[in-house]
Amino acid sequence: MGEAARQAVAETVAVRSQRFGDYEVPAERILRFPEGLVGFPEARHFVLLESSHAGSPFRYLLCLDLPELGFVVCDAAHVCPGYVADVPRPAEVPVEDLAVLALVTVPADPCHMTANLMAPLLVDCRSGRGRQVVLDTGRHPIRYPLLAPPVRP
Repeated sequence: MGEAARQAVAETVAVRSQRFGDYEVPAERILRFPEGLVGFPEARHFVLLESSHAGSPFRYLLCLDLPELGFVVCDAAHVCPGYVADVPRPAEVPVEDLAVLALVTVPADPCHMTANLMAPLLVDCRSGRGRQVVLDTGRHPIRYPLLAPPVRP
């Protein structure tokens, strides 16, 4: 194997997922959460996958440390305009480099999907470092409805 091929292999990470199969991801796409997530302190390395549905606001956050663990996420500003202004931004991260993601719960009936706006994920898009913050202002719910209830005739 040539030097370039060896280097290319070293710069990718093999991902095994029951849901998405086996594939390789460029190492620079790995998101690192040094403190883990609430309830999952050992879950520190993730990859963010786009939805296969064109135009979908949802993405998949797959854990590399615990392959069976994954979350549906969405851009919190897409869910709740003005929300990002309420999130404490790390001083060293310019606002244009900060992604604020909400964890989404998808029950059996997707009409009742909710987003967790109380504990968003903050990701520095340049460094790939992230952390989950818990907002204790009482202004944002843990179960923010994503779809309006159906109108009954």
